[in-house]
Amino acid sequence: MKIYIMTDLEGVAGVVDFESQTYNTGKYYEKAKELLTAEVNSAVEGAMRAGATEILVCDGHGPGGIVPELIHPSAKLLHGRPIGRFWEIDSSKWDACFLLAHHAMNGTPDGNLNHTYSSKTIVKMLLNGTPIGEIGMNIYLAGWFGIPAVLITGDEAACREAKEYVPNMEVVSVKKGVNRTCAITISPVKARERIKDGAYRAVQRIQEIVPVKLEGPCELIIEYLSSADAFVHSQKSYAELIDGRTIKIQGKNLIEMWERWHG
Repeated sequence: MKIYIMTDLEGVAGVVDFESQTYNTGKYYEKAKELLTAEVNSAVEGAMRAGATEILVCDGHGPGGIVPELIHPSAKLLHGRPIGRFWEIDSSKWDACFLLAHHAMNGTPDGNLNHTYSSKTIVKMLLNGTPIGEIGMNIYLAGWFGIPAVLITGDEAACREAKEYVPNMEVVSVKKGVNRTCAITISPVKARERIKDGAYRAVQRIQEIVPVKLEGPCELIIEYLSSADAFVHSQKSYAELIDGRTIKIQGKNLIEMWERWHG
């Protein structure tokens, strides 16, 4: 049984701030990476206990969120940039996907460290007219390749957002957001215990959870904070500037839109 684990850094127990913890200039950035790596290892242990035989961990945090020398010896790590446009999720027949340490989309009132792909430049994204963040995009990408997203970990807002796409997926909340840079966090040790148990349950329930595949034409609207960012991104093939801070990318289906977005 093969499991793909997509990670981020903002949904980790004990991580609540951009400047000091998730930016690579932060004084606690390396400690935050250690906390994430420990949560990943707990998920690997739970998945293996449930029968997983191959696990690929994708470091999805821009400047890096995993400490390679501390990663579980039974897992492989995909890290570094530039990365393939499909994050290697298309490279093998994965039985399931975990979304580990994720955060809610930008503007979520109780979403700790909420943002949509960039905490500094993107205001919002709309897919076919509906607001979407990284969680939804990852679920749709996995679903396109027939892979169910069976586990989400992060704050309560992230878990709630994920269940809008997959109502019966396993969720492990490790903190409750007070605001964007403040949260009530459970002990990292307790979080790892819950993640291990959640991963075990998720693997056992793979047959119950179906992939979420978005069919038909797709239109992605991205609103940037700055008109300069919108201008730069509008120079890509197939991107259209629709106002001073907003671009539009269309495709005949999700994967064509995704390829144009990342092209």
